[in-house]
Amino acid sequence: MTVSSIPNSREARAGVASLAVEASWLDRLVVAACEMPAAEGEAAVVEFLVHKLSEIFPECGIGACFVPAPASTSSPDLLPAEQRLFKYVPEGEEGRAVGMDPTRLFPGFRHERVLDVEPGSTTLHLASDDPQINDDRSPMMHVIRRAVLAMSRGLGSARLHARAMQDASELRALSSHMMQAEKLASLGQLAAGVVHELNNPLTSIVAYTDWLIRKQGPNGDPDSLERLRRISESSSRILRFTRDLVAYARPSSENPVLVSIQNVIEQALAFCEHVIAQHGASVDRSFADQVPPVKGMPEQLAQVFVNLFTNACHAMPEMGGKLIVTTSSNPAGRIVVTVEDNGHGIALDHLVSIFTPFFTTKTDGRGTGLGLSIVRNIMDNHGAEIRAEHASTGGARFVLVFPAGM
Repeated sequence: MTVSSIPNSREARAGVASLAVEASWLDRLVVAACEMPAAEGEAAVVEFLVHKLSEIFPECGIGACFVPAPASTSSPDLLPAEQRLFKYVPEGEEGRAVGMDPTRLFPGFRHERVLDVEPGSTTLHLASDDPQINDDRSPMMHVIRRAVLAMSRGLGSARLHARAMQDASELRALSSHMMQAEKLASLGQLAAGVVHELNNPLTSIVAYTDWLIRKQGPNGDPDSLERLRRISESSSRILRFTRDLVAYARPSSENPVLVSIQNVIEQALAFCEHVIAQHGASVDRSFADQVPPVKGMPEQLAQVFVNLFTNACHAMPEMGGKLIVTTSSNPAGRIVVTVEDNGHGIALDHLVSIFTPFFTTKTDGRGTGLGLSIVRNIMDNHGAEIRAEHASTGGARFVLVFPAGM
């Protein structure tokens, strides 16, 4: 007959008790791992798990040193993320955790273990006067190693959740921008019809005014002749504007032509005249003599300057705004245009992002975040360059460099 062996020695009973304690610790760790707040971010995950470990090991110092991952790595000037420290110590022993050394969070304890959760970014700290924390085979360290794994997975889940939320936000923004683009397209079609209807009576006004001026003859009433000339000039100006507007909105031809960049600028200023007047802004032109022509598509080049002038006006103060446009040619024979304003300028950390699609700092519904992206695309297609700078006026300066037409 076989008799089962029942542990009756003190060591055996201690071993069974130790296993029971370890099993209890692991159960509590599993529950904590299932409750980690990944949706609240990486820092919340670290703080939550450190707190739960302090409940599992109430006589120890539990802490973590956490360095958040940068939100973006696109900027070379991005500052390093600031580290965050989380510490829990037994009640009444707060003095044993004094200090900010990330390698020694608990200088008041005899022993401290530091375990890498994510090398270079996150470490988990366990401090105690009990030397068993130095024994990798101890039940406590067995649980702590699993806590390290749980924290690592929790941080990964938090990052995945953050990326999913960002993707969803960008998708909503893209949908909104597409709806706005459709509205603008519909409005453009409506405006084209209105302009067409205006052209016929405007043409008649110009023709009949010229006829009346000729009918007056050289001996006509001077005041009447002056009024007729003003009517003719104003109606001709509107007619030119509507025709230019239709040409600007019409799809561009595939064949670039030689064009005076200064004429393109003047056309764009005419398009933006109402925006400039609305902001009480003045325009300072400084055009160099004998600037070579540019080879390109006039409608697209006009769009570049319309976008830049409109943005400049939106950044200006309500009154006293100033728009400065200069043209010149550099020693390499390239044409240089600068567009400068005295508005609020561009923040340093935005300079690298302003040409990114859908990036906008406008909060009043005027910006879609596509204007400067389209400008950059047009410039690239013309073999030209554009960059943004801080202006001496405190506003923004855009420098455009075009190759000379052949």
